[in-house]
Amino acid sequence: MDCGGVLVKYILFIFNILFVICGILLIIFGSIMISNIGDIKDVVNSYETHSVPIAVLVLGCIIFVIAFLGCCGAIRENSCCTMTYSVIMFALFLCQLALVIFIWMQRDQILQGFDKAIKTIWDQRETDRSLMDGIELSLKCCGYNSPADYLLNVPKSCCGPTAASCSITEAALRPGCAKAFDRMWSKNIDIIRYAGLGVAGIELVAFIFACCLANQVRNNRRREYY
Repeated sequence: MDCGGVLVKYILFIFNILFVICGILLIIFGSIMISNIGDIKDVVNSYETHSVPIAVLVLGCIIFVIAFLGCCGAIRENSCCTMTYSVIMFALFLCQLALVIFIWMQRDQILQGFDKAIKTIWDQRETDRSLMDGIELSLKCCGYNSPADYLLNVPKSCCGPTAASCSITEAALRPGCAKAFDRMWSKNIDIIRYAGLGVAGIELVAFIFACCLANQVRNNRRREYY
């Protein structure tokens, strides 16, 4: 293999190392997102609430596995493996691009699903207080719209996990859980959107390099027979 082929080989290998890292980061990020809504999954069957974090987690796993296979294919200079990897990478690029577009176009609907989730839990607080407590502790919020929703009977969860009691004055600085939840997911959705575009661009470059490497390996093997 000439210098150009060796350069493509190792660039592809480095790209796949980056994919492995991106896959791990997406797995971690998706897991964190799922843990944030884990407490409400038994009472809310909202597709918008669960589809994004699950898609991110699954995508991270797929990227990790394919990137690992791509590293092996590049190092061993196997044209069949590398070409298969390039086809899978292109399909993954299309799927990830579709996910980014979906998040971009359905952003408002996704956030509306989160609002419905919080409202459902708030309405059920009289029969099951634990879910609302979990949201207030994790998001550092109080009430649905504001702490004033509780009047004078403010729960301890509005003042933190170690609070023995909580008054309306102590909880006054905390936002309502609906606003806090929207703020958190708005920030996360933007991160997913731009990070997804960046990773998709890298995947497209990796697809091109993999095709070049597979083609060069095939040409080198043809020359061996002449």
